[in-house]
Amino acid sequence: MKAELLWAGVRFRAENGDTDGLLTEAAKRGLHLSAVLPCPGGFTADYAAWHYRNLAILARRKRARLRIQKRKGLFFRLRPLFRRTGIFLGVLIIVPLLLWLQGCVWSIQFNDLTTGQQARAARTLREKVGLIPGSRISESLLTAGEYALLESGEFSWASLNFLDGRLVVEAAAATPVPEIASGTMQGIRARTAGTIVDTNLVSGTMLVSPGQTVEIGQELIGTSRSERDGTLIFQPAAGSVRARFDWESAQEIPLLQAGKQYTGGHRTSLVICFGSRHWTVPSFSAIPTGDSESGSSLLRHVQPEIFGLPLPLLLEETTCYLQRAQEFRYSEEEALALARLASLQALHADFPDAEILARKEDSSVLDDTLRYTAVYTILADICDTGETHSP
Repeated sequence: MKAELLWAGVRFRAENGDTDGLLTEAAKRGLHLSAVLPCPGGFTADYAAWHYRNLAILARRKRARLRIQKRKGLFFRLRPLFRRTGIFLGVLIIVPLLLWLQGCVWSIQFNDLTTGQQARAARTLREKVGLIPGSRISESLLTAGEYALLESGEFSWASLNFLDGRLVVEAAAATPVPEIASGTMQGIRARTAGTIVDTNLVSGTMLVSPGQTVEIGQELIGTSRSERDGTLIFQPAAGSVRARFDWESAQEIPLLQAGKQYTGGHRTSLVICFGSRHWTVPSFSAIPTGDSESGSSLLRHVQPEIFGLPLPLLLEETTCYLQRAQEFRYSEEEALALARLASLQALHADFPDAEILARKEDSSVLDDTLRYTAVYTILADICDTGETHSP
């Protein structure tokens, strides 16, 4: 009875007629009244609204008059809302939707990872398995995400757990594997001629010494060594030989060049991602005449929030910077600086560990073109582990 009163109950007053007989007859028929209190000419009591009609029929037989004093319970509080079709339909739609969204990712939490590791882990999950806010979670998707993190090579252990709309990512950074000395069984020869400054033998037999002059293609580290008893032992050749030598570069820089310059404008496109679904938001910004989108762009991924609550969506914002074609005319000083930069880039492409000891350069302008030559005296590793050169 208490549960029925909490849902829908009435407080009524019975007066006139045989009110005592009404109480007795109601008890005989199992119509249990509660909170019965005497009052002048009758009594007041609480009863379930659903069975009030049966009590009213009995009261007429006893010539008693019933008056409802108060309606109470959850039903009577919600009844005004039932008359509003929009609210009722909204509840019918929102409740199943919220139940369905419980199986989707609302937010991703990374434990014990640095900011950089979090960004790289999120990118791996997004690009490899499509795991983003809004994704529908399954055991196979979680397993695929763990394998993707391990295959990235950055993590030695990874675990993905999903609880109440939150994806918790736990991982341990991989320990760098110590480098194992590798070598070649064909011996190591000189890439260029030079004077040996220092050597470092890892495996094999060092065939040159500091102060010695070598020619291009000359063998520097051999693959065999002789024991005291004359037995030959073969080992892969590995190590480094640093030598001093001259390296020459020639560059030509036209003073008048056609190119593109950034205008300062940009164009932004937006894509809404919900799980595997993507919607492109139309862009109404037009590109000015003569401008074009550059090859460089900025890509950002943002998860929107409402009152601090993350939504199961991901916004992919791409900003392309605009540029315009035009002709540039360099001064001789600017062209010389570009030529020097190109020479240094070429030098370090050939010899990444090069240490510049001296530089001789010469430049001239002919036919609107700067011609630049430079001779660098450098110290670098001249070992060539590829195919042997001919001396």
